[in-house]
Amino acid sequence: MKILSLDTATRMGSIALVDEDQLLGEIQFNTEITHTERLLPGIENLLQKTGCHLKDLDGLACTIGPGSFTGLRIGLATLKGFAQVYKLPIVGVSSLLTLAHNGILSELPIVSLLDAKRGEVYAAAYQFKQGILKETLIPEQAVKPEILCDTLSKLGPCWLLGDGAYVYRELFTDRLQSNVIYPPEFLMRIHAKWIAWLALPRFKKGEGKDWQRLTPNYLRPSDAELKK
Repeated sequence: MKILSLDTATRMGSIALVDEDQLLGEIQFNTEITHTERLLPGIENLLQKTGCHLKDLDGLACTIGPGSFTGLRIGLATLKGFAQVYKLPIVGVSSLLTLAHNGILSELPIVSLLDAKRGEVYAAAYQFKQGILKETLIPEQAVKPEILCDTLSKLGPCWLLGDGAYVYRELFTDRLQSNVIYPPEFLMRIHAKWIAWLALPRFKKGEGKDWQRLTPNYLRPSDAELKK
């Protein structure tokens, strides 16, 4: 089953093409230009390199949040356009859960942190065992990092992943000291291959056919909504 997956939840985008458990190709972005400018050329480039066409796909998957409001809308709208033309299902996956899969082989808690601006982070914590999600330790939330530190102090040693860990690294290190571990940079970003991996069993259950109803999960109101 061939799945095209993409992440536009943060400034560092990712696109992957996966066939069952085989990664056919993946592209990572780390530029200052917008998702609008880089997403479609990136998809075209990946499909060309792998010798695949949109008509060859069996499903589409993307992160639906939390994350950048604009980025999430662009990613989902792009896939909905493909789904309409090529009659493909779409599955949406949590950006925080996807990020956490970079630490899937760790026995320590994995804390996913995305910079939510306004002095907050989007956060969730997970426990894996032998590569399988065992428990959600902290549910998805938009929270002040100072408040989150109180919760994280109860977890003991844990991995902090995501750009939110970068932005508030000094605070987390000061408050939690040796209980926090930071992975290498390439494990701090969302990888689209995990989106496809998480979506695959859901496609096989028949999910994704009602993609018209799929909407981003922002976790909190936008600035425009707050000003109303």
